[in-house]
Amino acid sequence: MQPAVEQEMPSCVSGSPPLRVPAAAERATLDAADRNRFEEAAQSRYPMYRRGGLVPAHVLLLRRGGRWQYVTLWRSGTSGLCFSAVFAAERFDFTPGWLAKYQPRAADPVD
Repeated sequence: MQPAVEQEMPSCVSGSPPLRVPAAAERATLDAADRNRFEEAAQSRYPMYRRGGLVPAHVLLLRRGGRWQYVTLWRSGTSGLCFSAVFAAERFDFTPGWLAKYQPRAADPVD
């Protein structure tokens, strides 16, 4: 059996396409304090995102297509996790520090 070339994260929005992530993509899961800091910054910057009012179960710092992104993940009943939003990481001033702190790599598990 060959390892997966791509991972699909289902969307939390019914009918929306999944987020496709190369299996070798660098990634890291933010700790609770940084997840909360990210959430506050995202809600401040993006009023439409703020309307949801909930806090994600996880926030991934992920490199896709050569660019860093934050991906918010929510618990989805028995099916595990789904993604709800993707943000360009360069828009947040804490990103360089978090890249140094987390040192994202390909095999970092989500849950």
